[in-house]
Amino acid sequence: MLRAWTRSALRTCAVGLLALGPPSCSGGGDDAAGDRTPAPVVVEVVTVEPQLLRDVASLTGQLEPEASVQVRPDTQGVLESIEFEEGQAVAKGDVLFRLRSDEQRARLREAEAERDLAQAVYERTLKLAEGDISSAAQLDRTRAELARETARVEAARAELERTTIRAPFDGMMGALWVAPGARVEPDIVLTRIDAIGRLQILFTLPEVAVGLARPGIPFEFSVAPYPGESFRGEVYFVAPTLDPDTRRLLVKGWVPNPGLRLRPGLFATIQAEVGRREDALLVPESALALDREGTFVWRVGRDDVAERVGVRTGLRVEDRVEIVQGLAPGDRVVAAGTNKVRRGSVVRAAAPRASRHADPAETADGRERAGLPEPPGGAS
Repeated sequence: MLRAWTRSALRTCAVGLLALGPPSCSGGGDDAAGDRTPAPVVVEVVTVEPQLLRDVASLTGQLEPEASVQVRPDTQGVLESIEFEEGQAVAKGDVLFRLRSDEQRARLREAEAERDLAQAVYERTLKLAEGDISSAAQLDRTRAELARETARVEAARAELERTTIRAPFDGMMGALWVAPGARVEPDIVLTRIDAIGRLQILFTLPEVAVGLARPGIPFEFSVAPYPGESFRGEVYFVAPTLDPDTRRLLVKGWVPNPGLRLRPGLFATIQAEVGRREDALLVPESALALDREGTFVWRVGRDDVAERVGVRTGLRVEDRVEIVQGLAPGDRVVAAGTNKVRRGSVVRAAAPRASRHADPAETADGRERAGLPEPPGGAS
């Protein structure tokens, strides 16, 4: 009796199981048994647009005064007075030193007296010649005598002028090397004067950059006394030949110096613009990938499908790279997350970094798109 009941119960269960249909691995029915569409890959996407690209070279140079001379006397003598203070600003023509000039003044007065006498003799001879009383030869001799005495006056006046030493240009006076009462000679340095209202900067270019050097190129530079501050200048001279020893080209530039903040002798780190392109195509450096076929980017095509596009790169500017071949204006490329992309991947653009405070995969919306769980404690 028990066996009969057991067999009957087993048949009843089998019929019930058959009625439920064949077992499914997914447990979701026939609709879930097919292939699932992969979720889009969340990446950053940028649109390539033409923009200005400046080709800037980093160089080292040195600041020099616009003009600089060592002040020396034109003649020997005893220093009578000093007419300036060390470090004082002076203008062209200002008196700097005076030498004792008694002897030179006496010679000038003597020469002027001789000239005046020659002038009087010439005038009398001229009147006599007009009345045929004096000969033409006598008139010529007196005219020559007047010219000679006039020249002596000019020479004596020049000798006196040499006892006064003047500033050759506007500038700042340097340290004094003499004192009043010292006997000076033409080979003795009295002081130095530097024109620093405008400075020049000297630097050299390597041989490979010679073709980029030309007058008028603007540049920026920085100096150690003013960290974080940049100054501007412009190239005004490019040497016609390279230095045969260093194989480098000398370049000079003008640097405005308002307030005299910059000083000659400072070393400068120069950022010189050696070229520019108005319509360069730039992408973030993170957009570039490399495989056996070369450098490429992932371009976002129709239906947001990623396409591998080989590119040729140009200049690198900070964290951007110029694309000289492979892309066109308006192309969209994957800028970040390239390691997650494969051929044919469907991508979804995340919010731009500038408009969010966290990575898209770390936001609530980003976690939902990427299929990530909520962090402990809920979404922030």
